[in-house]
Amino acid sequence: MGVSCITRNTYSILSLQLLLILIITPSSFSFTPTDNVTKETLNKLCSQSILYNRRFCVKWLTAHNRTTSMNIRGLMEFAAEKAQAFGQENLDLMDLFAKISGNDKQFKNACVECVNGYGTAIKELEVAKEFLRNNSFQQAYNAAYKALDYAYVCKDQFEGPSNEPPFVLNRSVKFIEMCHIVRFFTSLFN
Repeated sequence: MGVSCITRNTYSILSLQLLLILIITPSSFSFTPTDNVTKETLNKLCSQSILYNRRFCVKWLTAHNRTTSMNIRGLMEFAAEKAQAFGQENLDLMDLFAKISGNDKQFKNACVECVNGYGTAIKELEVAKEFLRNNSFQQAYNAAYKALDYAYVCKDQFEGPSNEPPFVLNRSVKFIEMCHIVRFFTSLFN
């Protein structure tokens, strides 16, 4: 009898938790790729728990007036394009640091790893944009997922004590956040 009561209570608690999750978490978005982006739509997209920083997402994507004059597929391409441009800035910066690092082999090697990681991430973001243009959302997601993986390469090089300028890690984290947003957006229509 005791085991039965415990089992029943456990199932009741699990059922209640599942019900709460279903109520709190929307089961799916009611968006289509051709829906126009509004401030409300952008807030809904950026408020998903999978994204680390809702405020960054909204601020980053509304920095240009273009955002609310496009559809959701266009927003996905726009986000990938902006992430790609920022990644290119990071790549150029790390390439410069690698060239001027002097005798500091550890710093130079870390910079070279960053250049390689950023280069691959940028290429994968370009691939994602191409797939988005063709409405191939699963392939776009796969490319965005790879871009995110490679975005972490530079951050991994500079975690812990090191002699790099502090903004290097900050820019790396910002690029990772951008890639997270792109990856999430490309997952909407899989």
